Amino acid sequence: MKLRHIGYACINIQIERTTNRTFRLAKLSDDQVIQTAALNFAALQEILKWNLQHGIRLFRIGSSIVPFASHQNFSLDWVSAFSGELATIRQYAQQNSMRLSMHPGQYTVLNSPNPKTLADSVREIEWQARLISEVDPEQGVIVLHIGGAYGDKGKAIDRFAENFHHYLSDNARSRLVIENDDVTFTLDDVFSLHEMTGCPIIFDILHHKANHYGDDWTEEMVPKLDRVVSTWKGKVPKIHLSSPKEGSRTSHADYIEQNDFEELLNWMEQIRPGEPFDLMIEAKLKDKAVQALSCELFSPVIPLPEGASAGAGG
Repeated sequence: MKLRHIGYACINIQIERTTNRTFRLAKLSDDQVIQTAALNFAALQEILKWNLQHGIRLFRIGSSIVPFASHQNFSLDWVSAFSGELATIRQYAQQNSMRLSMHPGQYTVLNSPNPKTLADSVREIEWQARLISEVDPEQGVIVLHIGGAYGDKGKAIDRFAENFHHYLSDNARSRLVIENDDVTFTLDDVFSLHEMTGCPIIFDILHHKANHYGDDWTEEMVPKLDRVVSTWKGKVPKIHLSSPKEGSRTSHADYIEQNDFEELLNWMEQIRPGEPFDLMIEAKLKDKAVQALSCELFSPVIPLPEGASAGAGG
């Protein structure tokens, strides 16, 4: 497979823009949401414009772009309030072959046995699925970990699948992709859940290195990657790559080690020749880490397509 898009998450370090501005819950009101979300949507447009100028076409939107959108006391019809911004971002992404995603945080636990946590998690997944379907209807996904084991991994996986089918809308189910984690659920566990839900799999390489069955984390890496790709059923798969911070197995370093990057590219070249895949870089220095990689995708700043400056930024 050949690398198509490469990207980063939520914040652009170099232009100091974030899609995660928020406020204290005590201040929740329609006016406060509108004011803060407007800044986040404007920042997203600026980030996408910068990304295009620098050959980056993959980006993860922050979960707080519409602050507290899943809270039970949230009342704003944010889709109507920001219909213009959503349409502008969608058009810009489509015209410039960009791919967008979202990733609910650690408190979104679809397999929780706690009814309140489950209800909160369903609302979070649903609003993010709505957002990503508004801005990237063709390729947009939301990435989720399986959650907690709660003393029995098998039952926890079953509960995820049951809640997935019972509580989520068709749109949310179609957007959800599942990821292996660095503590509890291995890639093999995620394969089992895929069989029960049909969710495509995000393979996080660092998580697999920290949490895997067997002694050698690289064992049968090529067939495992091929199996991961097959879960996308012809859609372009997405993989997560990070390098560990010195002295840690799981914390992200500021940058990606070039050897880690080239090792993954070598594995991917051995499966499905000519087919594309996308790569999300998870590093502390975000856009700087992406640009630091030696990659043929990157070239000097490219001119914007005609009319693009009117579609994003500003």
